[in-house]
Amino acid sequence: MTSATTRAYAPFEPAWSRFHEFAAPLASSSGAGAAASSGESAQNSHPYNRQYSHVYSARLKLLRRRCIQNAQQSLKDDGVDAADVVERIIEVKEGALSILVGTIVKEMDPKRRPPVKSTYTDASAQTFLFPSDDKKAEKQEPLRSLMFDKDKGDVLHLEDESGRVELASDADVGDETKNANSLDPNKVATGVVAAVVGKVDSGTGVMHVHSIHFAGPPPVEKGSTKEGLRGASINDKEKNDPILLLVSGLGCGSDSPTDAETGASLSLRREMLLDYLTDPQLGDGSSICRVVVAGGGITAAVDTAEDKENTKKASSNNATKKSGKYDSTANVTFSLRELDVYITEILSAGIPVDYIPGWNDPTNANWPQRPLHSCLLPNSVGFVDLFRRSTNPYESDCSGVKVLGSDGLNVADLRRFLPKKCAGDDEVNDEGAEVKVSPSSSIDALHQTLNISHMAPTGPDSLPTFPSSETDPFVMTSRPAVYFIGNCDEFEARLVGEKGETIDTAADDDATRLVCVPSFSATGEVVLVNLRTLECDVVSFNDVSP
Repeated sequence: MTSATTRAYAPFEPAWSRFHEFAAPLASSSGAGAAASSGESAQNSHPYNRQYSHVYSARLKLLRRRCIQNAQQSLKDDGVDAADVVERIIEVKEGALSILVGTIVKEMDPKRRPPVKSTYTDASAQTFLFPSDDKKAEKQEPLRSLMFDKDKGDVLHLEDESGRVELASDADVGDETKNANSLDPNKVATGVVAAVVGKVDSGTGVMHVHSIHFAGPPPVEKGSTKEGLRGASINDKEKNDPILLLVSGLGCGSDSPTDAETGASLSLRREMLLDYLTDPQLGDGSSICRVVVAGGGITAAVDTAEDKENTKKASSNNATKKSGKYDSTANVTFSLRELDVYITEILSAGIPVDYIPGWNDPTNANWPQRPLHSCLLPNSVGFVDLFRRSTNPYESDCSGVKVLGSDGLNVADLRRFLPKKCAGDDEVNDEGAEVKVSPSSSIDALHQTLNISHMAPTGPDSLPTFPSSETDPFVMTSRPAVYFIGNCDEFEARLVGEKGETIDTAADDDATRLVCVPSFSATGEVVLVNLRTLECDVVSFNDVSP
């Protein structure tokens, strides 16, 4: 008698309610809606009646203590004389070694940035943030990364509720002493909370920064353990650890733009992934306890300009409805229908699926993004115990293993504020125009968000977010074991230790696995993460033989 193959199982608990609370519409029963029912008038309780300054104040309050502790510990390790902690920037004394805590404000001369020639509705997130180098394509130079240059009018400030002070690194004043925590304007962005150690010059009022310190990775949540993980029984002969499958950029509703070059069909790749998940003969597929779709589930709508032109023609001809060829509404509807059918096939095999909305999904644009409405995925929501519609960002607990992630837009936006010069190239050409400067890599930017304990530091400055008056939902209060982003150009992974350093193996529960999930429509790749060991691997699906 042949025993049946079973799947890996890991107890699951969604933990994204804190994001949903601050993404809820006014009429909902949580978040802003709850405020309205508490006696406040609808006008005063509307989230956009709040000032965004409250977000920065809440962020600073949550991270201040940890920044100070890291600064004091670093000074103690370096043998530096004790520095006084100044409660407010306005109270800092000139010439005294002080520790100031505030929010970084990175001001770059607007003359260096030509007017934006496009809008968010004209392109995908990746195209908008990082325009194509194709000369025929309309470039959006203001969204490219630019090196910080104080000689061109760029200024770095530290700000709190009382005021701001201009910052300058020791290197700018002739002190070339090597310091691992030296201030580098190209490694910080507006919105980052930090503690700076230095002295304010009595003549210029500029603070010469000896070192800068961030909040560091958040502490591990008490009671967090992996003891609940159970392996899958494969024909009663072996036990496999539960595997989390991360995929992004399924692109339902269209084929990949690179199909003409590779000959690989995106629809066929999706079918290959489905077979991998559902075929009981595949041992690796049987070990997958959960699938997380990290944004990019549907394709982008058709060009907005074409859609508007089609609407004009339809109106002039007294047509009752638009042609389906350039109708963006019909395009999104078809994409959602295909996505719903695809997810349903995975769910039918008994595999839990979490869906994170992304750039092209019909939900709010401002972060946190709400889950897709149940009516948009009618077949999938029928699997009540298996299918979860998540917010963006995403957070869950898989049997004591905390998983945190997003569709990747937060890191994509941060990358352009962390520029680096391309190897072997000068920063300026003969005409003086800035060239050969690229954004930071996705894995480096993701690592930076962990070290500063904030998922979206550039919001609301450049990443659109809801104004919150009480707290900042993107601050990390407990350490994730798996921290991922979707829709990346390529697969990258890194293991981070207790203090934010890169390590080779996860020796304890303080380690965090960083994962950059590649876009499936562009690469045909998915990522497998072992929830017990935090080891990860990439699986490629391609119908073209090498």
